[in-house]
Amino acid sequence: MSNYFLRTKKVEGTASVYLRVQKRTPKLNITVCTRVSVDIQQWNKATRDVAKWNEYCRTQDGRKVKEALELISSAIANLISQGIYDKKKIDEVVEAVVFREERERRRVQEEEEAKEQERLRQIKEREEEAKRADVILFLESFLKGIKNGQIKNGAENYTPNTCKVWSNFLGILKRFIQIYPFTWEDINKTLANRFVTFMEEDGYMTTSINKYIICFKAMIRNAMYQELHNNPVALGAFSKKKVQEADKAKEIYLEEAELQSLYEMRLEGLRDRVRDVFLVGCYTCQRFSDYSRLRREYFTTTAKGTKVVRIVQEKTGNSVVIPVLNDNLLHIAEKYDYNIPKVSDVILNRYIKQILKDLSFSVPSLARKERTLLTMKEREKEEQELTFFERDDKGHVIKPRYELVSSHTARRSGITNLYLSGSFDNFQMMSISGHKDEKTFSDYIKLSSDEVADTIAKKMDERKKTMNNEVLF
Repeated sequence: MSNYFLRTKKVEGTASVYLRVQKRTPKLNITVCTRVSVDIQQWNKATRDVAKWNEYCRTQDGRKVKEALELISSAIANLISQGIYDKKKIDEVVEAVVFREERERRRVQEEEEAKEQERLRQIKEREEEAKRADVILFLESFLKGIKNGQIKNGAENYTPNTCKVWSNFLGILKRFIQIYPFTWEDINKTLANRFVTFMEEDGYMTTSINKYIICFKAMIRNAMYQELHNNPVALGAFSKKKVQEADKAKEIYLEEAELQSLYEMRLEGLRDRVRDVFLVGCYTCQRFSDYSRLRREYFTTTAKGTKVVRIVQEKTGNSVVIPVLNDNLLHIAEKYDYNIPKVSDVILNRYIKQILKDLSFSVPSLARKERTLLTMKEREKEEQELTFFERDDKGHVIKPRYELVSSHTARRSGITNLYLSGSFDNFQMMSISGHKDEKTFSDYIKLSSDEVADTIAKKMDERKKTMNNEVLF
């Protein structure tokens, strides 16, 4: 142990062990700090004699010190045997031996940390991938965005009615995905057919199914724009169902004479306001979201003095100018100082049916039975035997016309009566209704085949009279 010593005047605490390296040929005499730290008192006691040293080496601390010093001595001897006597090289070897455990510990720690980071990265990547693939999560986020205005429809906010449609679609999709789980990449024609069948079995009408197919396609397209998937098959997977008249609930219109009787009906309070708001819709040919919010500033005139109603339609953003074609509209507006009373569509739909039912005692055409389809809620009530719906001899549901009236009947009635007047071409009528597509506009003209035949015959009679008058003169 004569080669190892402490270079300190301290009598307690810790100190580094030094090693004296000596060689005769070539002559070498250097002192090397081993960087092995020991307890001074324990070291001094252990180095008194061999017995004390052996005793010390049996302790945990002593065993570590002995192993470290032996490794250092061996490493230095190996250098010297190679003819390397440089002090710097020797210090490097000593350092490598002393800190090998620390370096190994750090290496292992770094490897473990790297593995943990990789594990966390993979988890995060899987979570992100799951989020990207999660259709419901995307749709919930989209619905939240269109409701709070963060997601726009072009430059405009989505209307409450559109938000309601998307909300209903989310509910349907949640139920569907519980039965048929899928991600963006799974969307194909087979899945599309399953979705349509699912809605059919749930009792949705064809028109409603088509509405939600449009939502599904828009959702796929929006997700692709956000690079959540790259599934070109999904875009072409859905096709709208062809709508037959038998697939739709009966959509009626009220004739001019029926509307006049409704206008002349004596009513009070809420029933009076509901009737007036409904008639405003009939006389303006607008949607409920527009005809229910008319204010004084909307009633104006053209440069030539024609009385008109100017509005920007809430659903489409189209500007329309509606000529006042029935003085009843002005009388109703004057009644409320040109500020049409506020009535919700729920209240209007509930009360207008009862009002027309009462009117049907003096206007029997309102009580005429029409074939129709039940809504999903009505079917559920009938299945639960909570209510019963009348049927004809062929098993078709029939309802009196007054029960088929809703807030949207007003727009349909206005457009159909414009057409029946024979005074306007499609361009003129569409400028009033705000339609840009002639096919969609034509869907609002609710005439039976008999009514169309009557209209044609009437025009032919008028033409014959005109020709006869021309002959006379």
